[in-house]
Amino acid sequence: MKKVVIATIGALALSSILTACSWETESKSVDEEVVNEKQKHTPEDDPNAVSKEEEAKIKRMEKGILVYGEGTKGGLYLTTVNTAYSEKNIPKDGNTNPNLYTVVVSVKIDNVSDSGKIANLSELRFNLNDPKTDKNFDGRLLPDRNPMTSSLEPNKSLTLDVSFEVPTIEDKYMFSIESEADPIIDKWEVTNLNKFDQ
Repeated sequence: MKKVVIATIGALALSSILTACSWETESKSVDEEVVNEKQKHTPEDDPNAVSKEEEAKIKRMEKGILVYGEGTKGGLYLTTVNTAYSEKNIPKDGNTNPNLYTVVVSVKIDNVSDSGKIANLSELRFNLNDPKTDKNFDGRLLPDRNPMTSSLEPNKSLTLDVSFEVPTIEDKYMFSIESEADPIIDKWEVTNLNKFDQ
């Protein structure tokens, strides 16, 4: 009888140890599965997740800053900056112009008036700001690069090349349009300009 009791106690102890070890192993594998599932789940799988690029775009747009191809619409104008480029100025006959470069911004203006109002483009003022120095440059519409008309019929569009003379080409400028008829509060980043071995 004594041997049976000892054998029973031994069997219970052994089964307790085996059960405890298998439970710990099973628990670990369940935990590992949960961790692996979390690792497999990426932000792309979540339809509500916002990528870093989209988040940066949202922050930029909340500040009223647009980039090439983006536009802003008011009651009279829909304005979109298509692109921008830079040119090196060639001095002419003793001209000592301190502005050695020209930045040209291509901007599309649409007349989106619901009332049929003809837009007077001559009232638009164009500005290029150097954020580093906070210096502003006034834009000009060169007659050889732009249509000769200053009026824009409803539901029509026109692309203008606005020219700015600048002393150096910077990494970034801010382009804006002033209008009394339809105030435009957004600004466009002007980047990726050719620097010409300055």
